[in-house]
Amino acid sequence: MTGRRGFALATALACVVLIAVIASAAIFASSQEARATRTAILDQQAFAYAERAAQVAVSGWACVACDSLEVGGVIMESPPNDPPLESTVFTTRLDSALYLIVAEGRIVVSGATRLTRRVSVAVRTSRDSAGVTRAIPLAPHAWAALYQM
Repeated sequence: MTGRRGFALATALACVVLIAVIASAAIFASSQEARATRTAILDQQAFAYAERAAQVAVSGWACVACDSLEVGGVIMESPPNDPPLESTVFTTRLDSALYLIVAEGRIVVSGATRLTRRVSVAVRTSRDSAGVTRAIPLAPHAWAALYQM
């Protein structure tokens, strides 16, 4: 039994190292999961803000300049911001009465854009009997998420 002297110390040190490695891995995994969750929440906020900007552009269609816009022409508008959320709406004339509205929602922190999402909707315009032009989405589920490459 004299050859096994110090075995308990070596075993205890190995166990302490193993516990430290397991604890470090758990802390790393939880911090990565928290970061991924934060990013997913910001992504959803930017997407929802882009959808909101597109919906406001469609429902409150007041594009007087769109009538004189040539086919392929683009009008860019920047609605009022709700910091840290910002948006830009691009209206592109596709045909005499067809337009593509692309709304971009951004999360801006300390002057730098942190995350951007885009939503598009194709609309048809028509005038009612009072001469008011309205935009009508081409399909009931006309929204399309756009991803940057």
